[in-house]
Amino acid sequence: MKINSRIFPLLGIAAVSFPIYAAGPKLPKVEILGKEYYYHEIKKGESIYGIAKQHGWDIEELVRINPNASSEMTKGTRLYYPTGKVTVVTETPVSGVDMDSITYEPIKHVVKKGETVYSISRQYNVPLDVIYSDYPQAKYGIKAGETIIIQQSPQTVSDKYLYYVIKPGDTLYSLAKRYHTSVEDILTANPSVSEKNFKIGDTVRLAINSNSKRLHTELVEEERLASVESYKVKKDDTWATIAQETGVDENTLKEANDDTSKLKKNDIVNIPVIETVTVEKEVEKEDPRELTSEGIQQMYDSIHNIDSGQALLDEVRIAAILDEPTSNKDLDFSRGFLLAIEELKDSPYKINFKIIDGRKSTDAVSSALDDFEPNLIVATADKNFPAFLADYGNTNHIEVVNVFDVKNELYEDNASMVQLLPPSSYFNQQLADRLYDAYGRRKLIVAGIPDPNDGIAEILIPKFQDYDKTELPVSGLSEFGMNEADSYLIYAYPGKKEEVADLLQAIENLKEKYPLATITVVGRPSWVTLNDVYGDKFAEAEVVIPSRVWFDPESTDGNRFSTKFSEMFGGAPIKSFPNFAASGYDVAKYFIPSTARNGGDFNRGFSGTDDTAIQSDINLERVNNWGGFINPVGYLLKFRPGGYIDKELIK
Repeated sequence: MKINSRIFPLLGIAAVSFPIYAAGPKLPKVEILGKEYYYHEIKKGESIYGIAKQHGWDIEELVRINPNASSEMTKGTRLYYPTGKVTVVTETPVSGVDMDSITYEPIKHVVKKGETVYSISRQYNVPLDVIYSDYPQAKYGIKAGETIIIQQSPQTVSDKYLYYVIKPGDTLYSLAKRYHTSVEDILTANPSVSEKNFKIGDTVRLAINSNSKRLHTELVEEERLASVESYKVKKDDTWATIAQETGVDENTLKEANDDTSKLKKNDIVNIPVIETVTVEKEVEKEDPRELTSEGIQQMYDSIHNIDSGQALLDEVRIAAILDEPTSNKDLDFSRGFLLAIEELKDSPYKINFKIIDGRKSTDAVSSALDDFEPNLIVATADKNFPAFLADYGNTNHIEVVNVFDVKNELYEDNASMVQLLPPSSYFNQQLADRLYDAYGRRKLIVAGIPDPNDGIAEILIPKFQDYDKTELPVSGLSEFGMNEADSYLIYAYPGKKEEVADLLQAIENLKEKYPLATITVVGRPSWVTLNDVYGDKFAEAEVVIPSRVWFDPESTDGNRFSTKFSEMFGGAPIKSFPNFAASGYDVAKYFIPSTARNGGDFNRGFSGTDDTAIQSDINLERVNNWGGFINPVGYLLKFRPGGYIDKELIK
């Protein structure tokens, strides 16, 4: 409500301090200009000092608001004093949300394949002890599909995030206002979220009170009650004529006076006098983009460093951070990458490829990246993936592809990270589940010395019932008595070449003694490197091997790749596992076209090429709204006579 008021001269003060008001005498109250005031009707013989003492009021404040009281202590007139209560809020308070007033919803997390208690605790910034206190059995492992309920509290949310499940009616703007954050901060904290995919039931994280970053102090003009004067009603006066004479809005006059139905001559009417003062005030600078879909899209584009109107990048700039540039691994990876670039040379976009020595200091690598300005980073570290690269990608909104390190966990809460090989937890879970699905009705023989680092065995072996499980040293396997009507699964622990040879010989002996028994052997992933030596024996023993990758140089695609590689570089790719040259080729053929087509916004999806990957199928998915991508693809390799290997895709 705009008030036509008598404006006192602008007070040249930088700040106004208000007294601390008494807890509250039992007096009637009125509201004037959105603030509440006590009023005391003067009785015969009372003094302003006595009234102040009676109610515990500050005498200076009482005189300021009632300047005529000391000279006109007329019976029946009123003295006003502020209660300190604001009754009309005209702007959003900027003090923030009281953390204790928030409803902390429990997080209902459905465990995905490969997730661990540790990875879940990292996702939600909840200490392991909090989860273990509610789920003691989780210390011994959790199962995919199991629901874990995590309790949030001020302690888990403070200085971090509140995890919130989107409900009907929620919008980015309404959440920003409710939790004193901003639409921009919500989009930044949840890189996979946009206005278009803001979906009911999804979990997002909110930085409570992050709008404090946008608070600043301004000098603002503010109207307040300066004092209350008395007016004696004249004949024929109305509220309208009094308002015209005093310059005070008619509604404000009525607010300050109880009985407004009739005006009688010689009645005393209270006249609020309004003054405008300049005060220092913390204000939040609103972002007008929050109010429109177009504005929110502009924020999204700015956060992701993209041009939404650009369907295709003009140039894809790839920086390859090589862990050991002179090593066979990195040399062959680079060559495979260059072969793919050669095949992509007729694409409708430029390709700019730069190799950066990963052995240099963090500052030197970061400086080289700044100079080159890539829109895609690939890194070949196979252990201890450099965390600063993940931070660089996150800060600059550039996807960082981790090609080889399977123990890296940065993807869990870093939106820039792409985990190309399935991490150990995912890989072990999905392969153990697949092996049990295929062979769970068989009798299990565990052969060799148990390896505590064998993650597949840790998950698979407990699935079998104890009465169907036998543990044997390799030396005792040949003498094991079988029933030819039964089917057996032999899980083999040996990893060294000589040990594998002994085990294969034992399997051969068993098959000779029990030709009608069905026997399948699960080998270690490292056995793939022994294919050239034991390939035929693998087939005879009916070996299956879990693997993250598989490059078959004898296949049509493998042979074509090897031929082109030899023509371009004067020699065949180095035999390695994984094949480093094939890794470079697959990464380039998938990520270069994807980056060009999605304009650098990986939320638009990964398109790759129509060509089949020669070593690693890629099927990326985000782990959550704030984390990066993983490629949860693995294989089960089945060896057949004649050197043939069936590659079963597991995802």
